[in-house]
Amino acid sequence: MALASNGGVASASSQYSSGFPVAPTIDGDRKGLNWGAGGGWNDATPGSYPDWVEIDFAGLKNIGEIDVFTVQDTYWNPAEPTGTMTFTQYGITNFDVQYWNGSSWVTVPGGGVTNNNKVWTKVAFSPVQTTKIRILVNGSPDGYSRITEVEAWGT
Repeated sequence: MALASNGGVASASSQYSSGFPVAPTIDGDRKGLNWGAGGGWNDATPGSYPDWVEIDFAGLKNIGEIDVFTVQDTYWNPAEPTGTMTFTQYGITNFDVQYWNGSSWVTVPGGGVTNNNKVWTKVAFSPVQTTKIRILVNGSPDGYSRITEVEAWGT
């Protein structure tokens, strides 16, 4: 539901440079191909949190799962992510998976992620209705926030 081809629009708290735009976070590429040349988002405020990526949907959606993909250690030659693939260098370790309830941001049940080392983090929850979601990043190994893809799945 978050895909640009479905009407999704991505925005971010900041952007490191034109090589790290937010738009690719909703293009369907989970690997982060072409990292540094349009393959995913990198924030512009190292060591300063929170950072965020927000996805506005084309209208009200029922969602029950949000998947977050972060940068692989071998970003220059990424593999298709799996649920067991880990990172040590460039991924996001602490973040909140949130939805807009019409007046404020709410972290989905199970969406407060800490000490993460997974390239692919899947958060499933009882379905909610919302017009937008957000990944609020609070930590990473090197101070930068990096996301290659955000997916929202409906019921």
